[in-house]
Amino acid sequence: MSTSFLAGYQVPAGTFDEMRGADGTVRPSWAALLEAPDFASAETVESRWRLAERLIRENGVTYNVYGDPKGLARPWPVDPLPVMVPAAEWRRIEAGLAQRARLLDRLLADLYGPQTVLRDGTLPPALVFANPGFLRPCHGMQPPDGVQLHLAAFDLGRRADGTWIVLDDRTQAPSGAGYALENRMVLSRSLPDAFRAQPVERVSIFFRTLRETLARAAAAAAARSRGSSVEPRIVLLTPGPYNETYFEHAYLARYLGYPLVAGEDLTVRYDRVYLKTLGGLQPVDGILRRLDEDFCDPLWLKSDSSLGVAGLVAAARRGHVAILNPLGSGLVEGAGLIPYLPALARRLLGEELLLPQAETRWFGMPGATDDLDQALVGQVVKPAFVGLDASPIHPDHLDADRRKALIERIKAAPHRWALQRHLPLSTVPTWVDGQAVARELVLRAYVAADRDGGHKVMPSGLGRVAPEAGRLMVSMQSGGGSKDVWIVGDRPSEHVSLWQAQPDAVELKRHAADLPSRVADNLYWLGRYAERAEITIRLVRAARQRSLPDLNNPGGPAVAPLRECLASLGFLLAEGPPQPAAIMAGLAQPIEALHRSATTVRDRLSMDTWRVLNALPALGELDQMLQRLAAFNGLVMENMTRGLGWRFLEIGRRLERAYQTLSFVRVLGRAVGPTEPALLEALLEVADSSMTYRARYFMGLKPAGVFDLVLADEANPRAVAFQLNAIGEHIAALPRERHGVRATPEAQATAGMIAALRRADMVKIARGGPDEALGRPKLDKLCQSLTADLAETSDLLSESYFKHAAAEPLIATSQPARA
Repeated sequence: MSTSFLAGYQVPAGTFDEMRGADGTVRPSWAALLEAPDFASAETVESRWRLAERLIRENGVTYNVYGDPKGLARPWPVDPLPVMVPAAEWRRIEAGLAQRARLLDRLLADLYGPQTVLRDGTLPPALVFANPGFLRPCHGMQPPDGVQLHLAAFDLGRRADGTWIVLDDRTQAPSGAGYALENRMVLSRSLPDAFRAQPVERVSIFFRTLRETLARAAAAAAARSRGSSVEPRIVLLTPGPYNETYFEHAYLARYLGYPLVAGEDLTVRYDRVYLKTLGGLQPVDGILRRLDEDFCDPLWLKSDSSLGVAGLVAAARRGHVAILNPLGSGLVEGAGLIPYLPALARRLLGEELLLPQAETRWFGMPGATDDLDQALVGQVVKPAFVGLDASPIHPDHLDADRRKALIERIKAAPHRWALQRHLPLSTVPTWVDGQAVARELVLRAYVAADRDGGHKVMPSGLGRVAPEAGRLMVSMQSGGGSKDVWIVGDRPSEHVSLWQAQPDAVELKRHAADLPSRVADNLYWLGRYAERAEITIRLVRAARQRSLPDLNNPGGPAVAPLRECLASLGFLLAEGPPQPAAIMAGLAQPIEALHRSATTVRDRLSMDTWRVLNALPALGELDQMLQRLAAFNGLVMENMTRGLGWRFLEIGRRLERAYQTLSFVRVLGRAVGPTEPALLEALLEVADSSMTYRARYFMGLKPAGVFDLVLADEANPRAVAFQLNAIGEHIAALPRERHGVRATPEAQATAGMIAALRRADMVKIARGGPDEALGRPKLDKLCQSLTADLAETSDLLSESYFKHAAAEPLIATSQPARA
């Protein structure tokens, strides 16, 4: 075993270290890990870490950090050294976590039902009725499958004596499971020798359990609302791309096979949830919720929420939709409940808690605020309830004035606060600046209800480490890092696929689920931004080449018109030879628009397609960017199924290409006189049609031939006519129920543009006016007319498909119906 890279590893006194025992020897599970060639030297570990970083960047794994001056999306920080936990030790943790999930499920059922634990005094009523997590409209609500807590997460820490204890419970919309899965994917590739040599337990079985659990709940809801023979439709509800864990939402949606939807994609009709699609409203039976529950229904919960679905509470009360976790599950997430859980376990389960928990006191208890100044020593002050806008506070690190202010806040509303003894966390080797250093560890473990009424614990977790030694709070928002957690047994675990073979006959399908209108809109703009970025790069490249100081360069006259074309795209190029830094700064806007648009439909893009787009902002060469965009177009054409999503992406791309081509034809084609050859040459270059023109015309540049090639040639993939034909074909394949056999307005507009181009006489159009200063008025008139018609077509598409809504009333009941 080589441990040279651990030579300077220092463990703080009195701290339990995950790798080294009290005598300094390496623990057996870690010793086996360090035998792998992946840890032969510090240089080897550094190279593995660089590989992991590259995979993270290529896969676009991000975490949104609010208020970060460097930007919202930050690459997900993953450490190359996993956390090693022996399987025997993990079995004890599993039993305790499963019991805790079972207890919280029973407690939720009681608090939203008969409330016996309040009646007999086991739990103070103020912990419920003063808790913003207690959703009164949900009282008496029974989930379709009878399960109150399908998914839970628990933050664990290890005491100095080596005992694992529970620090916090996460029951509302637990995050991090998708990041744990991605960490496993990355480390299994960046540490191939170590991963193959270790009998690491697989995590896919957990996600299969989660999928089965939601399928069972959704089937129960579908049976109640639509009949038992229907196949349930399940979606993953996200707050949107600005949420801190949006990457995980898109990642899990793709991995589990669910459409990723926002609140605006859903609507409630007569106490049933529907997905708004291009083909109409489609029933939804199950929702994997990643939206905080108080934002889920502006009608019955948070009235100013724009993220939720009005009437969702009514649909859930009727049992017409299964929500995982059910609305109201956040009630048991909060430090105020922790001191009562041992008594609640005895009352509801008849058992003692198997896992110890952090020593906690709720300030709402009588006498809890006595001698408060002394009581705060060595403690952490936490919000007692979920939803309170406050972070944990360490009073020992406050000055006198801030400490006094904290005491006054607690005394003003003691029921809103809890006190938890500060726990010196265990440390774990973490790779920092080319060496292994000790950092504090918090392990988040995940538990899912299974189909047999029990619970399945993920045989891994999300390890989180402090950004520097002695940091009091371990959190991703405060700059912490993440680790994979390897549960190692005596023999390799069997590979388990997320998908199971179905013995029953299957109804064959040749198309995916109907496309939500919002997704169609985003794909349309993804196509437009991709084409806009490509055209901008081509224009910049042409302008740069013609701005270089070269006495033999005949392209000088084209520079000013090219700058004019770029200005119309919002790209301002200074006079003189453009500098690389200025070029890349100018390209940042179109590339950022493309990246932002791709992020909103990330669950609809293959990993290869996403990697191509995700690499664009980091490229520094125009030719490299064009190659990446060409690769994107190739992947779209070769790998994307010919559904409605592909059609709207293609419509956007074709419409933008036609629009921009007309724009620079008006500018570069208007000159008549000595500058004409240079401008026509630039026009052919930007339209990527130079080679085709030379193959057809051998005797120099002829304006009529150039205009015919880039405008009216229906066989030229860069010509406007080619784009219009493609747009017409795609529009003809879109849903058109409202128009019957008649052509839709957008189809009529496209047909009109095609007819106008076919009627156009390019020889006459190429002739200049009586005055050279007037350019080519007929060409300008044609381009201007087609540009206006394209803008109208875009508006018609938006009205017909992107703003599509059914005519039914928003909701049909005035109050949540009783089950």
